[in-house]
Amino acid sequence: MAAQTHAISGRRAYGFSLALLACVIWGLFPIAAKSVLLELDVHTLNFYRFALAGALLLPFMYSRRQLDILKRSREPNVRMRMFLCAALLIANYFFYANGVKRVTPEGTQILIQLATILLLLSGVFFFGEVFTRRQWLGCAVFVIGLVAFFHPRILIMLEGVDSYGIGMGLIVLAAVSWTSYAILQKQLLSHMTSSQVMIVIYLLGTAAFLPFAHPAQISSLDTPTILVLVFCGASTVLGAGSFAEALAHLEASRVSAVLATLPLFTVGFMWFFSQWPQFSIEAEPMTPGTVAGAVLVVFGALMVARTSESGRPADLPDEPHGAG
Repeated sequence: MAAQTHAISGRRAYGFSLALLACVIWGLFPIAAKSVLLELDVHTLNFYRFALAGALLLPFMYSRRQLDILKRSREPNVRMRMFLCAALLIANYFFYANGVKRVTPEGTQILIQLATILLLLSGVFFFGEVFTRRQWLGCAVFVIGLVAFFHPRILIMLEGVDSYGIGMGLIVLAAVSWTSYAILQKQLLSHMTSSQVMIVIYLLGTAAFLPFAHPAQISSLDTPTILVLVFCGASTVLGAGSFAEALAHLEASRVSAVLATLPLFTVGFMWFFSQWPQFSIEAEPMTPGTVAGAVLVVFGALMVARTSESGRPADLPDEPHGAG
């Protein structure tokens, strides 16, 4: 209800601009991650992602006096859920980074939308929520869009699973692990704030990847690549912050409508960057079939995530594309 109250105050344009900013940040992320992975290994990238995100969030929490985490997590089951939550997001980062290393940024962004669909479906199968006929139709449209977009790749995989096919499987695992994390995080929010949950996860994630990472590799990077790495670390905090603030000024259904277009942002950014001669990241071959598939994925996700016919806004995840 709060989101609708704020929307009535006349700040819809501001809320829309914040949702658009989240789309820009998360739409750029798979491109940025893939470019950094040309220079760094997966563990080092994830180490810096967790460490930089934690470094950005910690001063904010200190200023808000939200560092009483131990008091909030005294119950053993709360701490157990916290560690399990961290393990699931760490797994998500691991699968996602290994997947994006093998899959094009456009393909990654299209496939990771599965996380949002799985999260909404979990409400039906585990929490007794009801989907409308339009939402079930949206699921079907989404699946048809996936098949259309990846149809050329699927034909190749019929002859044997290649690196791209392995990457697709890893992105699916990233979507599943993130969905499990999001369900568990919702249960933790009755004991702790979202920021308190995230700062613990960032610290645990940093510690988990440190033994396998090579932080000194950063000294061999040029300035543009270092800036892209910083963007990878900051994108989660900045994107989630823009998303949360957008919900304070715009109805959840309208924010979900903007976020459903995330794949189109990545496709557009890849087309733009591919015009530069020095851009070395392979783009997804765009045929009429793949373009139609991308549009169907967006349209299907929009049908599922939008407000139901009863007027109840769909639940939105804190990080709609999982690993952003």
